[in-house]
Amino acid sequence: MECPRFHGVMVIDACLNMENVHNTVWIHEWRCLNCGEISDAPTLENRAPRQHAVSPRLPQEVA
Repeated sequence: MECPRFHGVMVIDACLNMENVHNTVWIHEWRCLNCGEISDAPTLENRAPRQHAVSPRLPQEVA
């Protein structure tokens, strides 16, 4: 895999995701060896453009 930011080499890294005190989970994510960019499913989903339409802002009257 290639880094989307600087096209460096990506490796799989195991990280400890501490959701709360009693629920720790090991997750695997891609990490760039050059810049440290981390890519995993939740990160990519959050960065993706939203598919729903955004309502335009209405002009507000200023007193």
